[in-house]
Amino acid sequence: MTSNLMIQSAKALFAMGAAASLVACASFQPDPPEQAVAKRAQGYWDARLKGDAEKTRSYMNEAFRMAVDDKRFAKNYMATFAVGAEVKKVTCEPEKCEAGVNLKVNPPIPGRKMGTIDMYSTQTWLLEDGRWNLYQVP
Repeated sequence: MTSNLMIQSAKALFAMGAAASLVACASFQPDPPEQAVAKRAQGYWDARLKGDAEKTRSYMNEAFRMAVDDKRFAKNYMATFAVGAEVKKVTCEPEKCEAGVNLKVNPPIPGRKMGTIDMYSTQTWLLEDGRWNLYQVP
């Protein structure tokens, strides 16, 4: 009787361990490309709107980061009239995605106050070494 109880307990523990392993594996699956790019694109805009040049630059493609150092990036690439951004649509091919972003922009028109206007921008994201990066020509 005791050995039968031990066998049943061992089976139950094994079953619980197997179930926990499946849950753990499922939680570590990479996001589908559209979801991964949407997160990265929103992260890029969030960092840019906060003025965080270092973080913003980290989203750029490898060739761009090699050609444009931190100082030059902060000086020449961080300016924006956008005050808000929301990723709306992402469409992907195997190693390339297009992210559509709604931007809230305060246009600088001398002598006129237009307020905030909506604009739509499309960005190209490339898969490089397992990570999606915003494509930008240096």
